[in-house]
Amino acid sequence: MRKLSNFFHYLTIIPKVNSRIGVINRQLSDLKNNVAKNPEWASIISQKSFDLRLTQYVQVHSLLDYSLCGLAGREMTDSELKACVYFCASLPLYDDFFDKNDLSPNQIKALMKAPKDFEAKNPVENLFIYLLIEVYDNLHDQNLFAKYFEGLYYGQEESKKLLNPNLSFEEVEKIAFEKGGYSALLFRSILKHPLIDGEEEALYQLGAVGQLLDDLFDLWDDLEDGINTVVTKFDKDFQPVFNRYMVEVEKLKELFFKLDYTEGNKNKFIRELMLMVNGGTLCGLHYLSLQKKNGGIFDIQKLGRAALVCDMESKSNWLKMINISIKNA
Repeated sequence: MRKLSNFFHYLTIIPKVNSRIGVINRQLSDLKNNVAKNPEWASIISQKSFDLRLTQYVQVHSLLDYSLCGLAGREMTDSELKACVYFCASLPLYDDFFDKNDLSPNQIKALMKAPKDFEAKNPVENLFIYLLIEVYDNLHDQNLFAKYFEGLYYGQEESKKLLNPNLSFEEVEKIAFEKGGYSALLFRSILKHPLIDGEEEALYQLGAVGQLLDDLFDLWDDLEDGINTVVTKFDKDFQPVFNRYMVEVEKLKELFFKLDYTEGNKNKFIRELMLMVNGGTLCGLHYLSLQKKNGGIFDIQKLGRAALVCDMESKSNWLKMINISIKNA
């Protein structure tokens, strides 16, 4: 009966999601127009790789915050959406501070905590400061945001250890889940309604699943770059990795269902959340299909990079993801 109920609910959820994407894209367009007034900033955001990351970050995280507002039975405000979109725009720059920029750890932390007091040395830092000031100006609780932002910083620092091939599975998992967990808490802190009992744990688990999802899609690149993730820890058989993902998804659902929100709002939230989470499910199933065709051995070098691509822009994959969501939401 739940599958049938899910089917009818998704008939209303899909149009709502599309409507929200329209609102999110308009806010993103306003941001790009504002940034483009500075020619140096315009050259940064117009790069194809940056624009792709920007759009993905903005749509996924803004949709998540919309759903978290719905979980609490309220609408997302314009200032919350603006803070979310501008923070998403800052994240590709923030990620590069750990890899390509010459900022020291103390400088990164100072820039995060007090962007108005930081003296930029180049257009990238200048753009990051502009975006982050807009975020802080639209926050309800700046202290809570700063707390989780610092947690994400330490998660980013710890993730540098993932280049060590001798890390145990438990160490890799701890680093991945911490980075993902603080990321989810940080986006939740943009919203003005207070956390309730158990919500921090549920959000941390949401971030852990989100990190696993990212790692599923980044499998080829992570192996090529020598980066350890939970997803790269397979030995010719991808089934245990996929099983672990599904276990973490079930744990995620259980934690949110325990929260003291209305049953209707929790059900709606889970259905919306599964539309994102099941992108990872679909990707994992794709890998298992390739493994089956390869005689039961998951050999990515033999399969090749092109075969591993799970195109989420494809309409057929969207329909498959909706079908999976109907079955497990």
